[in-house]
Amino acid sequence: MRGLAPRFDSLKRWPRLRFFISGVILISLLGCLDSHAWVQQQPTPQIAVKSKGLFVNKASSLKSGPPYRALSKVLTKPSCKGEDCPSITFNTLDFETYPRFTDFLVRTQLEIALMDTRHGKTFNTLGDLAKAFWKTAESRYELVLDAKIKRDTSSIVVAELRSYVYMGGAHGMSTSMYLNWSPLLDQIFTLNDFILPGRMKAFEEALKKKHAQWLRENAFAQADPDAYLETWPFEFSDNAALMQDGIAVTFGHYVLGPYALGMPTIVVPFSELKGIVNMGLLKRIYAQG
Repeated sequence: MRGLAPRFDSLKRWPRLRFFISGVILISLLGCLDSHAWVQQQPTPQIAVKSKGLFVNKASSLKSGPPYRALSKVLTKPSCKGEDCPSITFNTLDFETYPRFTDFLVRTQLEIALMDTRHGKTFNTLGDLAKAFWKTAESRYELVLDAKIKRDTSSIVVAELRSYVYMGGAHGMSTSMYLNWSPLLDQIFTLNDFILPGRMKAFEEALKKKHAQWLRENAFAQADPDAYLETWPFEFSDNAALMQDGIAVTFGHYVLGPYALGMPTIVVPFSELKGIVNMGLLKRIYAQG
């Protein structure tokens, strides 16, 4: 069975991942996040318990996949007092029986934060990231790293990682990244894997057709569709999730419309991806479940 390590090499082709993939992770990042041990699970699901600034939610087990814990930690800038102190909120997931995936997920969250905080170095721990953030953080500055499960089967687990940063101005900015993980194959898959070789352009065209439908349902575009499309033309994104009904693609702020739209998600149904989607891979993934 191939593990996460060999998949890391192939993921270098994906622009959003290439800058942080360096081989097998040799340290346990969760153990480095804080000198205090993570609090053990509490008996009541979805109830947060606070202990020395550390929160633990016992998330319900996946429907038929591996159980996980939702962990949360809130940091404030040292020596700062008051409600407007700069802060970092770190929400992550711990798949206890899959430490390598947990490490990879945490490392990815820390790397996503770099896109927003604009630091020119990588960080192995939340503590290192916090030290860099505090150097420039002013009143009300905020950094939030979040991880949520979007799909929960034994065959495929989809986690969406989001980073939000507020550094003054009218509003903050967010980024999104999906991790498509097969627990039994112990592999991470990207859009390049889901699409047949040489058929990415066809997928882009299918996505563009769904975007046109999305425009017709977009209240911001209804007043003057041509002017709207001229301001925010279609742009391709490879931030894709393997969902039950198709491949979901999430776009960043200002890519497909004004900030008020958030980060739109467009789903291309499998029924519109015949001859485009890699059915051999999907059958291999689902055969393990």
